[in-house]
Amino acid sequence: MRYLFQLFITVCFLYACQSDKKIDDANTGSDSLVAELHPLPEIKKVDSIDMHFFPDINDQKVYTRFGVNDTAFIHSITFREMKNAFTVNPPCEYDTKFFCFADGQIVKTLYIAAQKDRCHYIGYIKSGGVAVKISMSDSTASLINTWRKNSQ
Repeated sequence: MRYLFQLFITVCFLYACQSDKKIDDANTGSDSLVAELHPLPEIKKVDSIDMHFFPDINDQKVYTRFGVNDTAFIHSITFREMKNAFTVNPPCEYDTKFFCFADGQIVKTLYIAAQKDRCHYIGYIKSGGVAVKISMSDSTASLINTWRKNSQ
């Protein structure tokens, strides 16, 4: 009988400890999970991108521009391409800058290498000045180069 009473008290104690756990059902959707795991949460609200194409990256005074507010392309750059693998020491330099805007304010600058074959990446600066480069798909690079030809 003595052991039965101790067992009863232990079970009650364990049950009481677990009953205080609360589950937050409000943020269990997949969109919130993607936003929290995104490497650049500040660009999840980007609504337009101003592209600057440089014929010579060493002379950034000369460039052509192209603006885009196509949500499919913006989603491709800000979500899908950001899931690609990191690239270390790519053999080329960036040739394009993307100024990403949300509600009229610049939220991030992305550095794009799209012109050379087999050297496509998206670069950005993390807080603390750390440069991060992510490989970019050939199809996205091709689309960017199409816009390069149409830029003014």
